[in-house]
Amino acid sequence: MESLAPSRFLVRSMRLDHGIKRESQIADALIDLGLNLLPASKTDDDERKIDRWLMYPDGRKIGLQIKYRETGKDLLFEVHDRFFDWGNPNNKIGRDMIGQAEQYVVLLSDQKTAVMIPTIFAKNAIQVLEQGARVRWTVKNEKSWNFWHHCNGVKLELKVQFDPCDHRRKMIAYIPPEYFIREDKAKVFNLVLPKHWR
Repeated sequence: MESLAPSRFLVRSMRLDHGIKRESQIADALIDLGLNLLPASKTDDDERKIDRWLMYPDGRKIGLQIKYRETGKDLLFEVHDRFFDWGNPNNKIGRDMIGQAEQYVVLLSDQKTAVMIPTIFAKNAIQVLEQGARVRWTVKNEKSWNFWHHCNGVKLELKVQFDPCDHRRKMIAYIPPEYFIREDKAKVFNLVLPKHWR
């Protein structure tokens, strides 16, 4: 499957363009598997961080946020878009924490496996990580701050690191999909994506 260089090294406008195209490909692959997905409005996307609506036969709809990994095996969640230290007024909450989507769908880096998880369950795990890191970081140095938490044989990580594009310090949670699977909170899909992965 053809692919471009990792989008995290692209300028913001190109990164957003790649994200929209890839999000659409993932949504189309989920529709091919029988999910009834409808596009979200620009307001839903910009303000509520909802990429698609998952429709049920009874008329219910659930907001989805679609994400993808290019490298690594963990699910990534942006906790802080900018982070200086606990309680700093210049901190900026990350997209994944303010969004109103009820489910995350994450395409793993194998470009085949997608995992759907409840947003609230992910946020609860991140809250546990934040509480632990406030007490003491596992590792803290000039390059990154890391807090590790082990649960059900899986390592969860909260990390403050530099953004590769503009070098701002941000906070990311790394949670393996196995954490959600072992808690019986995940649905796993095997997707067939176009040969040209945009």
